[in-house]
Amino acid sequence: MAVFQRKKGIKNSKQANEREAESSNSSRLVIIESHAEVSIGKVRKQNEDTIFAMHTRSLGHELQVSYGLFVVADGMGGHDNGEVASSTAVAAVVKVVQEQLFARIQHSSSLPTMQEVEDALKSAAQSAQEAVLSVVPCGGTTLSAALVINNMLHFAHVGDSRIYLYSPQEGLKTLTKDHTVVRRLVDLGQISADEASSNPLRNQLFRAVGQGEGFKVDLGLRELRDPCTLLLCSDGLWGLVPEETLLKTLEKGQSAQVSAQSLLNAANKAGGSDNISVIVVKIS
Repeated sequence: MAVFQRKKGIKNSKQANEREAESSNSSRLVIIESHAEVSIGKVRKQNEDTIFAMHTRSLGHELQVSYGLFVVADGMGGHDNGEVASSTAVAAVVKVVQEQLFARIQHSSSLPTMQEVEDALKSAAQSAQEAVLSVVPCGGTTLSAALVINNMLHFAHVGDSRIYLYSPQEGLKTLTKDHTVVRRLVDLGQISADEASSNPLRNQLFRAVGQGEGFKVDLGLRELRDPCTLLLCSDGLWGLVPEETLLKTLEKGQSAQVSAQSLLNAANKAGGSDNISVIVVKIS
């Protein structure tokens, strides 16, 4: 098992909500507002995170769609060229999604099917893996990508950057599972969640883009029925700022820009011991 040491310190299609989303034929046009922020923090000398955020709307005669792609990648500081690994992975993902999905949306009268979107995200993650292995053979990176097509959310995840979903109805939920040694120990019941926060293995990943063998990406799907907010972030945010603070910030209902800046400031105020990446996406 390859283990990546950080310098600083799904396929879940069988789940009930995903089965329901997969069987849904609804496609509700939504309004997307997003804002991205990144900070080197107060300790690091370089930024090894890479983020990407874009959204647009197409209002054709036959097809009306709002769509966007949001990606956070946190390069492995324990390896050379962590910043190159993260930027290489993000570029690969964006290229595949643009070619396989966005180009079709722009030139077609129908939306891609759920299977086509899933296949594209798998292909994007595999492309990122191959690109990092080729360009930065000693590097590695996390990768968390959220793809919004109207009221459907698709996401792909490797590592310990996170995707959260907030709504007034359900509160704050973590959509991704950290691929850390400590999280695996918690899942196996060998340590408690409280013990995990101070465990010396808490920054070791057992799965990342760029590992030499056993690469796998978690995929997820959610139907967005009500106004909600997505939060994508590196562990430079969630590792320093409690979830209670994340929740309180998002539930204020402020603009994506104000929310993202508030969270970034909170992480720096808490010490800024790592690079901080934040993307806030409001969907209504």
